[in-house]
Amino acid sequence: MLTIARALHPPQGALVSEPRLEVVEHYAWTGEAHDSLLARLVDLLREVWRVRRVAVDATGLGETLARLLSTALGRDVVQPFKFTAESKSRLGYNLLAAVNGGRLKVYAGDGSAEYRQFRRQAESARVAYRANQTMNFFVEPAEGHDDYLMSLALLVEAAASSRPRTARGRVREERSV
Repeated sequence: MLTIARALHPPQGALVSEPRLEVVEHYAWTGEAHDSLLARLVDLLREVWRVRRVAVDATGLGETLARLLSTALGRDVVQPFKFTAESKSRLGYNLLAAVNGGRLKVYAGDGSAEYRQFRRQAESARVAYRANQTMNFFVEPAEGHDDYLMSLALLVEAAASSRPRTARGRVREERSV
């Protein structure tokens, strides 16, 4: 599962320093071999979308994919994320802050299977608050999966440590004719 967004960074000195995120695309794969999935991900992330930051689930089997992506794209681009009760709680609170703060927008419904599945998971999302101000967010297994929901939360995580693009080059000297 991959969620792509455009990050619009606020001007320096703005009250809210996190970027506004506009989700532009979802990709979902089921049952694809890791080696072919890696090649597709590298192509999408580097060549198609030219991402500057991506958070990758590095828990369990995801650790190998995160390491391979780091090698292919660079450690400054790939942010491995290990899910624990505490880290998932932080992820959930950051996702809620982005949604409630109006900093997270999703593309208009396009009728695609990805959009329908995303909406279904977003509408089925549940939260359970625990001791010590922690939370768990999920989709009940009887109602489906939570891949899109976790991908969206990882997107917010990646954007929090992204930097705005800066122009590079030199100023041309004016020539008189």
